[in-house]
Amino acid sequence: MVTVPLHPQIVHLPLALSVLLPLIAFVVIVCIRKQKFSTHVWILVAGLQVLTTATGYLAMETGEDEEKVVEKVVGKKNLHEHEERAEMFVALSVAASVLAIATLLIKPALQVYLMITTLLLMLGQTGLAWRTGASGGELVYVHQASSAYQVSTLVETTVEDAAADDHDYAADEANEEDEEREHDE
Repeated sequence: MVTVPLHPQIVHLPLALSVLLPLIAFVVIVCIRKQKFSTHVWILVAGLQVLTTATGYLAMETGEDEEKVVEKVVGKKNLHEHEERAEMFVALSVAASVLAIATLLIKPALQVYLMITTLLLMLGQTGLAWRTGASGGELVYVHQASSAYQVSTLVETTVEDAAADDHDYAADEANEEDEEREHDE
C-alpha cells in the first residue's frame, strides 16, 4: 500500500490562497470605494485570510512531522532553509489575519487604510508563499525528497512480495508432492 505524506496534500491550499487573495482583496477594496459593496463584504476577505493562516500553519506542522524521514535524503541545511521560509510565511500570514479582522472592528472612515495595509501584507505573503513553494519544489525535484517515502514503500512492497512468493512457492511444492504420490500409486 502506498501512503502519501500529509504535507504535500495540504501545502497547496495556502499557496493557492496566497496567490488569489490579494486579487480578491483588491477587487473588494475597489468595489467598496466605488460603493458597489458594503464594507461588510470585507468579512469574506478576512475569512479567506484566516483560512490561509490556518492551512499554512497546518502545512508547516505536517512538514515538521515528516522532517526526520526527509532529512535523511535531502540534508539538514536544505530542509532548514525551507522550514525558515515556511515560518516567515506563517508569521506574515498571522499579521495579515489580525489586520484583516481589525479592519472589521474600527470606524468605517479608517477601514480603507487598514484594508490597503492588509492588501500590502497579503502581497508580501504571496512573495513568501512563492519562495517557500519554490524551496519545497527544489527539495522534491532537485534533492529527491520524495525518495524518502519511495524507499520505505519499496521495502514494504518487497517484503509483501517476498511473503507472497514464499506462500506461492510452498503451495506449489505441496501440489507437486501430491502429484508425485498420485503418480506413484
